[in-house]
Amino acid sequence: NISILVVLLYSWRISVNVKKYGDLEDVYYGVQIAYFAIIGTQCSMILLSVVLIFGIYRENIGLVVPWIIGFITFMALEAVAMVYSNVLRDHVNRQFDSLCKAEVAFFISRAVINIMAMWAVTRFYNLLRAGVTWKGPELIEL
Repeated sequence: NISILVVLLYSWRISVNVKKYGDLEDVYYGVQIAYFAIIGTQCSMILLSVVLIFGIYRENIGLVVPWIIGFITFMALEAVAMVYSNVLRDHVNRQFDSLCKAEVAFFISRAVINIMAMWAVTRFYNLLRAGVTWKGPELIEL
């Protein structure tokens, strides 16, 4: 799951920012809180992905819907937190630095992959609602 990679990257960013407390000045806490928000959204996505796996395995619509709703919500929250942290950091740096460009490029590439995942899960949801099943035939005892 790419969420684990995102959690590791932003955890690393938090540890790097601790050493740059003096450079970030007044925006230090805002940047750190934004990074913690991103880590929280990604940890929630990991939990929702586990629920989705159970929903797919059991072909249960009730376990697929929370993933769809949570996915949309957490992607939007992550986008806001990422933009907020970049605006704060770039305000101090007075430029759009290479780290900011890399962070935005990484987010956009993940957003494209996430849109494809959303399409696939939504299609699976619609197939389940239509009554399509992948379970084997039931045994009939005489």
